[in-house]
Amino acid sequence: MTQNKLCEIPKLLIVILLTIGVSLHPVQAKSSRALEKIITGTVKDVEGLPLIGASVQVKGSTSGVITDLDGAFSLSVPDDATTLVISYIGFSVQEVEIGNRSMIEIVMTENASVLDEVVVVGYGTVKKSDLTGAVSSISGADLSEVATSNVLDQAQGRLAGVDIVQANGSPGSPLNIRIRGNRSISANNNPLFVIDGIPTTQGIDDFNPADIESMEVLKDASAVAIYGSRGANGVILITTKRGKEGKATIGYNGYYGLKQQIENLDKMNGRQFAEYVRVANGLAIDDASQDVAFLGQQLAENLQNGIETDWLDEVYRTGTQQEHQLSASGGSQNINYYISGSYYLEEGLLEKSDFERFSIRANLDATLSPKAKVGLSFTSSTDLRNQMSTAPTTNAIRYSPLVKAFDAEGNIIAFPNPSEGLLTSPLLEYVPNQYIDETKGLRLFSNLFGEYAFTNNLSYRLNVGADFSTARRGRFSGDYDGSATVGSIGNTDVSSYTIENILTFNQEFGDHGLNIVGLFSTQSSSTELSGLNGRDIAITRSTFRDLGSSATITGINSSLEEWGLVSYMARVNYRFKDKYLLTVSGRADGSSRLAEGNKWAFFPAASAAWIISKESFMNIPVLSFLKFRVGYGEVGNTSIDPYQTLGGLERTIYAFGEEGAFGFGQSGIANPDLSWEISRTTNVGIDFGLWNDRVSGTIEFYDTQTDDLLLTRLIPITSGFNSVLENVGATRNRGWEFTLSANVLNTASGLDWDVGVNVFSNKEEIVELFNGAVDDVGNRWFIGHPINVFYDHQFAGIWQTSEAAQAMEAGLEPGQIKIADVNGRDENGVLTNRPDGVLNADDRTILGSTVPDWSGGLSNKITYKGLDFSMLIYTRQGQMLNSSFHNLGGNNFEGRYANLNFNYWTPDNPSNEIPQPRAGGAPNFSSALRYYDGSFVKIKNVTLGYDFARDLLKLQNISSLRVYVSAINPLIFSEYDLVDPETVTPLSSSTYLVGLNLKF
Repeated sequence: MTQNKLCEIPKLLIVILLTIGVSLHPVQAKSSRALEKIITGTVKDVEGLPLIGASVQVKGSTSGVITDLDGAFSLSVPDDATTLVISYIGFSVQEVEIGNRSMIEIVMTENASVLDEVVVVGYGTVKKSDLTGAVSSISGADLSEVATSNVLDQAQGRLAGVDIVQANGSPGSPLNIRIRGNRSISANNNPLFVIDGIPTTQGIDDFNPADIESMEVLKDASAVAIYGSRGANGVILITTKRGKEGKATIGYNGYYGLKQQIENLDKMNGRQFAEYVRVANGLAIDDASQDVAFLGQQLAENLQNGIETDWLDEVYRTGTQQEHQLSASGGSQNINYYISGSYYLEEGLLEKSDFERFSIRANLDATLSPKAKVGLSFTSSTDLRNQMSTAPTTNAIRYSPLVKAFDAEGNIIAFPNPSEGLLTSPLLEYVPNQYIDETKGLRLFSNLFGEYAFTNNLSYRLNVGADFSTARRGRFSGDYDGSATVGSIGNTDVSSYTIENILTFNQEFGDHGLNIVGLFSTQSSSTELSGLNGRDIAITRSTFRDLGSSATITGINSSLEEWGLVSYMARVNYRFKDKYLLTVSGRADGSSRLAEGNKWAFFPAASAAWIISKESFMNIPVLSFLKFRVGYGEVGNTSIDPYQTLGGLERTIYAFGEEGAFGFGQSGIANPDLSWEISRTTNVGIDFGLWNDRVSGTIEFYDTQTDDLLLTRLIPITSGFNSVLENVGATRNRGWEFTLSANVLNTASGLDWDVGVNVFSNKEEIVELFNGAVDDVGNRWFIGHPINVFYDHQFAGIWQTSEAAQAMEAGLEPGQIKIADVNGRDENGVLTNRPDGVLNADDRTILGSTVPDWSGGLSNKITYKGLDFSMLIYTRQGQMLNSSFHNLGGNNFEGRYANLNFNYWTPDNPSNEIPQPRAGGAPNFSSALRYYDGSFVKIKNVTLGYDFARDLLKLQNISSLRVYVSAINPLIFSEYDLVDPETVTPLSSSTYLVGLNLKF
C-alpha cells in the first residue's frame, strides 16, 4: 500500500532522537521477590569517571538496577544473595561477591574486543579507534536480518555513502551499487570486491550471504589507494566465517515464504475500456451507439454480456522464496574449520521466472608451528536463472479485457481478440516451449594462503587466489503464434588468478607504534565468449539445445579478451601515545589495457587522525570519544575493454561482381596515447562517542575530482567511424555522510534497544567535456549536472476549455498536453533561457536525475529475554524516475489498445493529469508525462523472533533454537503509486516468511 506520508519523515526522526535522549536516563527494574537488605555503591571506569546506565544485577535472578548520572546505584537483595553481576557496553562483565558488605565500589575495565572493535582494511586489520580513513562496517549478524539471495541487498540502507538499487526485482536480478557516486562516463563505475583478501572482478552474486562474517566498505582515496587502479570506485571487503577452537557446532538455518506484488496496477476493466474507446473516437463517454463499429461485433456482445478478463490477474502469480543451509564449524589447537552447504530457490511473480542456487563453502586454517600457518578457502556454486520477457506485463496492460483467455478445454487462446489478428495473448509466453531465457552458471573461487613469522615483529604472507566462472545463456521463441522458431546460445568463460606477496612489520616502542606493509602482486584475467543463433529449428521441444537442426544459421561469434595488472605497494601506519595517528601509502600499478609509455602510474595517499578525547584538556564527562580525521589520496581507473589502444578488425561484406565476398576492415580507431583516468579525493571526518560510547557516530565530508576521463568521443562519420576512446573531460563528486548508533535501552530486566541511523548526500556533476565546459546535448551530458539526467519538455498540465485561445496559439486544443515555455532564441539564433511564447524543441530542459538529493536508513533492534524484534527503513529522496507506464506515444493512447485506468481529460472531467485519448494520433509532447518524483520511504524488513531458553533444550542436545517471522518490503510510502519506485517495474515483491535457526 502506497501512502503520501513523506512529510511525516522529519517528525519521525525527531521523535526517535528525542527517545534516544530520554531513554539514556536511569531505568530501574523492580523485583517481585521479598527484599531483605539494601546494597548501595558506585560503578566507575579506571580513571574514576562514573559509568552512567551500567547494569547491576543479582546473579541468578532478574532483580537489578541501572546506575544514575553519578554512577551510583541502590539495590534491594535477598538475604541469601551472594553475587552481583555488573555489565556495561565496552567493558568486561564483572561478578562481585556481596559478603557482609552494604556499600560496594566497582571499577570496570575496558573490553578491548568491544571498545576497540577490529575492522578489516586492505591487507590487514586495525582497531576501529585507530582508523584514519573513511570505512563503514557491518556484521554478518546484522546482514542476516534480511532474507535474500544477495548480500548487497541485505546491506541496502545500512551503509552511509553506499547507494544500492535493485535493477528490476525479478529473481536473481543484479543490483546496481555506487560508492560516493559515478566518477566515469564511459568506464566502469562498479566497486572492487575483495573476498578474504582476494580481489575479484566478477562480483559476489554467487556467494551465500549466510557464510559472511562481516562487510567493510573503503570509501575515500586514503583508504582505497592501496588497491590502486582497482579501488577507483571504492572497495568492498568481504570476510567469511571461519572455525574456532572448541567442540564442533552444527547449525541449520532455513525459511520459507510467499511473495506478492508490492502494488496492484489498476487496469481498465471492460466498461472502462469501452468508455475510453468512445472518447478517443469523439463520442460521449456513455454513447454506446457505435460500440460495434469501434469494438467489433464479438467484443460489443461480450460487453453487453459481462464477459471480460483481468489480464493482470492471469499474468501474475504468488511467488515463493526458500533457503536451507547446513553448517559445521569447530577446531582444535592446530586446525580450525568451517564448512557449509546451502540451497536457495526463488520463484517470481511471473511464470518461467525463477532463480535456484546450490553453494558449498569450506574454510580451513592450520597452525603448522609457532611460526607457520596455512589456510584454504573454497567456494563452489551453481545457479540456474529463468527470466521472463516484458511481454506478459506489457500485453496484459494493452490487451482488450472484453475477451476470454482460455478455450473450453482450458487451453490458452493465442489470438483471443478477433478484432486484432496480429496481437497475441499476454499468456502466450507461458505455453510450454514458447519462450525460454535460461542462464546456467558455475563459479569456483578459492584462496590458498601461507604465513610465516620470521620474528615477533616481521611476518610474510603469500596469497594465491583463483576465480573461475562459466555461464551458458540459452534463448528460444516457439511457433505457437505462427512465427518461425528462433534460438540462440551464448557461452561465457572467465578465469583469473591473483598472487600476492605481503611483508608486514609491527613494532611497539615506548609511546610509539609502527606498522609497515609491503606488497608485490600480479593479477591476470581471461574472458572467452562464443555464441550461435539459428532460425526455423526443426524440433520445437529441443528449443536452443539443437541449433544444428536450424534451417538457417543466422550468426556465429567468438572472442577472447585478456588483461593483466602488476602492482607494488607500501603502507606505513604510525601511532604516537595512542592519540596521534598517521597513515601514508603508495601504490604503483602497471596495466596491460593502456598504451605503451602510459601503462604505469603511481597512486599516493596520506591520512592523519587526532584522538582529541585522550587529551588532558578534554575533560567532558559526557564525551567518551572524539577523533578528527583528514586524508588525501589518488586512485586510477582502467576499467575499459582490452585492446582499445590497438584497434581491431571486423569482417565486412562486398559485392564482387555478381557474387558476395568477404573482407576485413578496421573495427575501431586505435588510440596509442590512452592513459589513466585519475580521481583525487580529500576527506574530512569526525568520529564521536557519548556516554561511554553508548551513543557513537561519524560525520564525513569529501570532495572527489576525476580528470582525464576514459571517454568515448564522437567524431565526424566521414572518418569512417563515429567515435574514439580518449582521455578527455572531468567530473566531480562532493558530499557528506552521517552515521549514528545508540543503545537506547539496556535494563537489568533484559530489555535492550539499539538504533542505527545513516544519512548521506552526494552531488555528482560533469565539470568538463570534449570542448571544455560546453554541454553535449546529443549525448545529454551537461556541465554542472550528473552524468545521467532526464532532458525533455516539462509537463505543465492539460489545456483546459477556458484556455482554448492560448492552446490555439500553440497549435493545440483543450484536452492536450501543456508544456512549460522555458527557452527561446534571440535575433542571432542564440538560446536565451527565457520564455519566447513558442513551444518547440528549444523548450527541453533538465528535469532531474536518478541521483537522489539524499538517502539513508534507520534500523531498530529490540530484545527482551527470548524475544527479538528488528526493523529496517530505507529511503531515497529527490530522485526522478522515467515511468514506462506513462508512455502514451505511438498508438498506446489512441483507443485501439487498452491501458491503465488513467484519470484522463474529458469536457466533463477536466483532469490535469492525462490528456484526452484521440484516435489516429499520439498526444503531442507525450514524453513529458513520463517523469515523476521517485522519492520513497520503504519498510525494508520487519522481523519478530523468539529464542527458546537453552535450559529447556539441554535434554535434546540443542544449544539454541530460534523461530521467526519476517516481512520484506511490506510497505512503501511514495507519491508515485503505480509500482515500486526503486525499480519502476511491477516485478518487485513483498515477501512474508517463517524461519528457523537451530544449533547443536
